[in-house]
Amino acid sequence: MREDTMIDMRTIASIERMREAAQQREATMIIQLPLWTESKRGTPNSFLRSALFSAIQGKDRQYLREVTLFSQHGIIIKFTGLQLNQEDLTLWETLVHLAKSHPLGDVCSFTAYGILKSLGLPTGGKNHQDLHSGIIRLTACAVEINHDGRTYFGSLIESGAKDELTSHYNIKLNRRLIRLYSENTWTAIDWKQRTQIRKKPLAQALHAYYSSHRTPYPVKIATLHRLTGSRNTQAASFKRQLRTALDELVKIGFLESYNIEGDTVTVQRVPQQKGNN
Repeated sequence: MREDTMIDMRTIASIERMREAAQQREATMIIQLPLWTESKRGTPNSFLRSALFSAIQGKDRQYLREVTLFSQHGIIIKFTGLQLNQEDLTLWETLVHLAKSHPLGDVCSFTAYGILKSLGLPTGGKNHQDLHSGIIRLTACAVEINHDGRTYFGSLIESGAKDELTSHYNIKLNRRLIRLYSENTWTAIDWKQRTQIRKKPLAQALHAYYSSHRTPYPVKIATLHRLTGSRNTQAASFKRQLRTALDELVKIGFLESYNIEGDTVTVQRVPQQKGNN
């Protein structure tokens, strides 16, 4: 064997050993989500600035296969699974909030009753069924998210188990979700405001989007249409829906005002208290 070939093989072997050592160190590291207060819900900006969680009703979900979803510049999202909506985002935010005191990758135990109470929902049988369907949907989907060069791919819930007698859930989140929570790539969503516009998916999608911008810049109506995943194909009708949704955001004290001039929307957020993300 030639000497230069042997050197190359030794170099490759050395790189592989370093890679394995790095993987072993990563596997034993305690990975903790950022801190946010009880009144907030920490959410990746890639979720808020894209059509990953659309402003659609549950009955309008479609099955998507490796579809590149519309997103703001700097974010690329590919999705496979049953389409997700704003109710799914609310559920995901709740599960992550309940699990945030545990290291990512740990199995976290919750009762269905506790999850529903955290969601602010009644605890009757129908909501138990809807909760389970939502957890399965978040587990069954596959996402590939690239935000500013950092990529996460996998499901939104790694795995889980349920005790049918006690309605206890054991939920596991992927450790690599931390890639979506670097310093400037997540937002602390005001939970009270979000729950005030429950069952108003377009208002929730706009609240999520504008929450991720401290000083929102003017946006084309067509861009908001695509970012929210709206199925309304009539431009005039969507514009009316947009006004109604923005009125809701003024009503809950999130926006001071908004203006729609031609095909452009400009909003003014209520000033945030110091320390809020």
